[in-house]
Amino acid sequence: MTQKISLGVGLSLILAILALWFSLNYLFTKNMNTTGGIACLPTPIGREPVLVTTLGQGIDGLLISEYLRDLHVFTVFRQKAEDDDLRDMRTLILVIGNEFNLDAEPKRQFSEERIRAKLLLKKAKEIKIPVVLVLLRNYPNLNNYDVSLFKEILKDSNYVLMVGNQRLDNLLLGYKGYYTRVLRLQDLKVPLNSILR
Repeated sequence: MTQKISLGVGLSLILAILALWFSLNYLFTKNMNTTGGIACLPTPIGREPVLVTTLGQGIDGLLISEYLRDLHVFTVFRQKAEDDDLRDMRTLILVIGNEFNLDAEPKRQFSEERIRAKLLLKKAKEIKIPVVLVLLRNYPNLNNYDVSLFKEILKDSNYVLMVGNQRLDNLLLGYKGYYTRVLRLQDLKVPLNSILR
């Protein structure tokens, strides 16, 4: 009698676990379909400390560094980080955000940002740390400089995180790595957290 009860309880427990697994799998797939790519990384790719910098002199990187601090991640934000700033860093986050000084020539400033990006990527590869590429600007707000920098850095990125609508997915043509596209800025914390934990 006791053995039959134990068997019944064991079977109920197995069925409950299977139901939970299918429910979570459905929610994950639903989230993936309504946003873009994957909901978050399946396993962490980075470690602390994290260096965050904006390519294009905008303030977009500051928002990412604040979100990481909210998540209690040891973060260093440098508006114009150079390759030497990667010393002792374990993850590099590059945030696209062009807001050039209107008193200077935008093409020259863009050229400087491209060179800085290439040096950062080269150093990250040398010291074997992951590169996360972030784009916070939705499609209507992107300029040619944003798109060009994004496409150049994309192939060397280990993970891409974007905020906006489905049109942004067009920027990822040919990219083979993981990416997440969320619809709102406030949804960034889960995929950001998945980079490290």
